[in-house]
Amino acid sequence: MISPWLACPEPACPITDPTPLMANSPPTSSPYKGPRPTNPKPRINWTAKRGPLIFKSDESGLLGHSLPMTPPEPLGPKVTGGTTVISVSDEPRIYGGGEGADPALKRVRVRHFGQAKANGIKITGLTSYDFLSARIFDDAGIDFLLVGDSAGNAVFGYDTTLPVTIDELVPLCAAVVRAVRRALVVADMPFGSYENGPEEALHTAIRFMKEAGAHAVKLEGGYRSAKQIRRIVRAGIPVMAHIGFTPQSEHGLGGHIIQGRGEGGAKELMDDALAVQEAGAFAVVLEMVPSEAAAEVTAALQIPTISVGAGPSCDGQLMVWTDWAGFTRGRIPRFVKQYAQIGQTLHDAAVTFREEVEAGVYPASEHEYRD
Repeated sequence: MISPWLACPEPACPITDPTPLMANSPPTSSPYKGPRPTNPKPRINWTAKRGPLIFKSDESGLLGHSLPMTPPEPLGPKVTGGTTVISVSDEPRIYGGGEGADPALKRVRVRHFGQAKANGIKITGLTSYDFLSARIFDDAGIDFLLVGDSAGNAVFGYDTTLPVTIDELVPLCAAVVRAVRRALVVADMPFGSYENGPEEALHTAIRFMKEAGAHAVKLEGGYRSAKQIRRIVRAGIPVMAHIGFTPQSEHGLGGHIIQGRGEGGAKELMDDALAVQEAGAFAVVLEMVPSEAAAEVTAALQIPTISVGAGPSCDGQLMVWTDWAGFTRGRIPRFVKQYAQIGQTLHDAAVTFREEVEAGVYPASEHEYRD
């Protein structure tokens, strides 16, 4: 399925042209020494402008669009809420496709993130750690899937994300990559896999690209991680940055504390955001920061901001799927909206299964094989 922003007009891509547009310089006390960019494009109210899309092939075989016109017959199912989306696969493979590959279809690329921001279209992301959930989210039209170190909590049962290793995340990421036909898959670089410097960071990123087939990587830290981001991007690997509350630093931050509060906190958040943009990140996650601070960062940056508890002004929203779907038991963060109660559904199903087996109701005759 395809989000409207996949077919938007194509502005300059931050990752292929990492030099930002320049404006005034930051205060001399700022750890970020480069000039401050500003966003020259006004935000667009996409909801007000949304209209039917028509898709067409250009010379490269990618899909373009014009507005407003009548779309072709949908190739996929309708999504609840009245929005029709079109089922697509990937772009033409540069060295030839596999059997059955459709050369007219495409997947989400990092350049589409910049297009979405330029056109005021919201980006959607969910975590995923397995083939089945990834296939469902991909079919639903979610734009990117993060194979997060939150697997430490959701998959491995750790108290924090700190124990998670590369070797644990690589097979999870590979399963998600095998499931998707459209979504961008981002691999989270776990604690201890990039802090020692740019070369260690590059080695980790290469492992995720080669062993798992990831499309991009994510790492935590703003100014302190800028050198690592720059080195990875120089090697041709897209990087999503992560600032604000960074779970891998929870002990140093004093626990799950909201970041970016007050004049000093907002300034530090802005400095970190500018530093990762200048280093070449194609997007930046803002986690657990006040909405006002997130809005200021979003307006100042050329690259998209992705909110994890950072309010509605960011360019996109990312959720941990086990929280979002009601799979997590117990307390959940304030910013989480639960769209389902899968945990309760599975519990009720398991209770019913146990009761029917104990009562001899299951298996019934329709569940038997006969000669």
